[in-house]
Amino acid sequence: MKRYNFLLVAFMLTMPIMAVNRPNNVIVIIGDGMGLNHICTLNSPNNFERAQAIGLSKTYSANSPVTDSAAGGTAIACGVKTNNGMLGVSQDSIPVKSILTILKENDLSTGIVVSCRINHATPAAFYAHQPNRGMDSAIVSDLYKSNIDVIVGGGAKFVSTDSLKNLGYEVCNNLDDLKSVKKVGKIACLLAKEDMPVAEQRKDTIPQAVQQALRLLSQNKKGFFLMIEASQIDWASHGNNAKYLKTEIQDINAVLGACMDFADANPGTLIIVTADHETGGVSLLENEKEYKFSTGKHTGVMVPIYSYGTGAENFSKIQENTGFKNKILDLMHISK
Repeated sequence: MKRYNFLLVAFMLTMPIMAVNRPNNVIVIIGDGMGLNHICTLNSPNNFERAQAIGLSKTYSANSPVTDSAAGGTAIACGVKTNNGMLGVSQDSIPVKSILTILKENDLSTGIVVSCRINHATPAAFYAHQPNRGMDSAIVSDLYKSNIDVIVGGGAKFVSTDSLKNLGYEVCNNLDDLKSVKKVGKIACLLAKEDMPVAEQRKDTIPQAVQQALRLLSQNKKGFFLMIEASQIDWASHGNNAKYLKTEIQDINAVLGACMDFADANPGTLIIVTADHETGGVSLLENEKEYKFSTGKHTGVMVPIYSYGTGAENFSKIQENTGFKNKILDLMHISK
């Protein structure tokens, strides 16, 4: 009997630990085109330095050593390697459920906040199933079917406000209206006709939008999944524009800080920061004061993984970019 009581007490003492080690809120932040070299443009201290674990992600696609955002986003979202240009499907064009879709099916709330248009390649990888990333109308049709709770970004010209409203969405086009929403139902906040302005012009719009998304999504006690994309790091790097790049990196740093502060106040939150690929081959040369670019294209190097919060220690190694989906689902004890 004494042994039984001892085992019972020991089990009860471990229950809170088990619960804390199981995230119910997951935030995935993707810096499009962001390599370790890009993050080095930040002054210290910065929020990346608060990370509790750091790893590396292999970025090659199914048909190329250098991925694009469609295949890279699909690998992260759906856990499969596919050909460049393909979204949410295997090499054979077979649809694959994303982690966002699976968590939505398990009654968690879901959200997307991006600084591009909402039907761009990386966000689309989390809800669309199309053989070509350029199929805007088909991608938007998939968006309508996704039932995502909170959508924030550009792309108003690509979607029908009436269609969104018929699907039960409250539609707005500014942060003040988003802030006035008290209870999460379904909200689409379309902040630009096409892509969002550059960071220098949009100021703290994305960090504020992220805070509002967290406020709304966290009303679901079962948990939530939020994907955030710092989309324009890639564009700055394609253009070899160091000033533009620095402001976009500062923006993702502010977003990360807001998410880390949320995680500190809400145990059971896991944050993962990574990239779909590196763009630009950014470097700082000896005796130079400004960062340089070796290319205006994507490169095939591994990209960083920064993790924070519940389960962060599971992302501290070198991994395939297809590993995020299953690893997160395993941590959440949710069937694939």
